[in-house]
Amino acid sequence: MVVLLVCLAGVIGLALLPRAHPALLRSSGGVGFPRVADLWERWHDRVRAARRGGERRRAVITLCRTLAAELRAGQPPEEALRLAVLQAGPAVGAVSDAASLRTVAESDPDLAALSYLAVCWDVAAETGAGLATVVDGLAENLTEQEEQRAEALARTAGPRTTAFVLSGLPVVGVLMSGGLGGSPLAFLFTTPLGLACLVGGVALDVLGVWWTVRMLRGAVATR
Repeated sequence: MVVLLVCLAGVIGLALLPRAHPALLRSSGGVGFPRVADLWERWHDRVRAARRGGERRRAVITLCRTLAAELRAGQPPEEALRLAVLQAGPAVGAVSDAASLRTVAESDPDLAALSYLAVCWDVAAETGAGLATVVDGLAENLTEQEEQRAEALARTAGPRTTAFVLSGLPVVGVLMSGGLGGSPLAFLFTTPLGLACLVGGVALDVLGVWWTVRMLRGAVATR
């Protein structure tokens, strides 16, 4: 029981430390710690990638809105696009015409909307249609998509938290059983039935978390 409490305290302590978790985990020298560090780094990489993806999508919206405004102000398309790129920042990449818009869009899924802007550019060049109105409509559509994505993330925050809390309840149950005078560790690690319960419980717990995360990602991705 004491060992279990110490381990739990160590995990909580690592969770409360600053971002230097992976370095601390690797320096511990334990066999299992590098795996925990890798998982922690992978999770942080996904969080950072999602944050950067949102910044790039918002930069595309800024690009479209600025481009439409500059076109209405009388700027030629190439100059309007140059000024819009300066306003949007480096997140949209180096774009200067329809071809470069397509190239950047193909290189990054979060910048895929630039391909629609390239189509608008080509249609306006071939037909003489007003580019500003079409780009404004594209910006509105992209803004609506981003708002729907943000709403989906907000609505799924509760289920995500609930799923991870429920995944930790077995550990709480073991602690409560030990606190009431039972011997859960002895049962789980020294008896065939206990080992079967341990393996099955861990497998079901991991499967439940994986399935919940998969459903939540699907709900967000459809937005």
